[in-house]
Amino acid sequence: MTDDDATDAALIKASSLLLESSERLAYGAETDTDTVPHLLAEATRRYDTVARKLSPDDAETAATAATVAVGRSTTAALALQQCALDELDCGWSWTDGTDGPYLGDMEEYDEDGLSEELTARAVEAAREALDADPGDPLVPLQLGHALCWSGDRDGAVAAYAEALRRDPGDHVARDSLAELGEEVPEEDDLDGTESPSRFAFALVREEARISNSEWSSIACVFGSVDAARRDADETLKSCDNGGFDPEDLPTMLKLTLEIHRPGQPITRFPVEPLDASFLIDWSGLPEGEPLDPPLPPGRPVRIDGETCFHGGLR
Repeated sequence: MTDDDATDAALIKASSLLLESSERLAYGAETDTDTVPHLLAEATRRYDTVARKLSPDDAETAATAATVAVGRSTTAALALQQCALDELDCGWSWTDGTDGPYLGDMEEYDEDGLSEELTARAVEAAREALDADPGDPLVPLQLGHALCWSGDRDGAVAAYAEALRRDPGDHVARDSLAELGEEVPEEDDLDGTESPSRFAFALVREEARISNSEWSSIACVFGSVDAARRDADETLKSCDNGGFDPEDLPTMLKLTLEIHRPGQPITRFPVEPLDASFLIDWSGLPEGEPLDPPLPPGRPVRIDGETCFHGGLR
């Protein structure tokens, strides 16, 4: 394995740790107060290991440095989120599907200042990431949440407005601005048919039934279609090993593949299990076709109001 391969693997593994942390916070595992901090600490260790290998004067490593910075910002944002949920019993769910925190929630929920250091770190990490990648749409949203939590209205408004400027389809940034009493610009003609991302990638959306009426949804991004296929095949194999009846699988799991290219129509493929081996019909898909400009390994993507982590090592 080359140094570049080892770096890519470390960044993708760090992303998988952030994905697991985000899932635990979103789907009710937040009561396990030791697990998420452990996952975030391990992600931090991997980002630090990669960062130590980078030369600040090497232009070729700029994309990797930006991925590290965005990863660190996301780690800090999740650490603040975990504190608000577990230690402060904040009523806000901190998931992508809701508005951001109410202005000054830290003052209401955190009389002892337990989150002050985490808030300062989230703000600092977000600003460092903005310097490393001035175009990333995820980081200003993270900055807005941290500033709103701390009570900095002007700072939060500016950050949310920047997030919405970078991704006009981000409903969380839009709702957060409206909650702060700002006049929110009307959406342009966003019909979801063109990708707003700056990178090309394959996205696998996995919807799994968790009750008779509820489904969980996870979306992971990949740098190539063949990497997305390997991940989807592993998901189906795990269902096979779990003893699912092939006939029942379509009622328990839904997989969808999307191919994103900047400014181009999104290509979507409904994929269904075909037989007892849980194979997917990938015929006609551009598995060997390069996706340009390529998504940096390990880079999370903010798209359609959702944070999608780089998959591959789940």
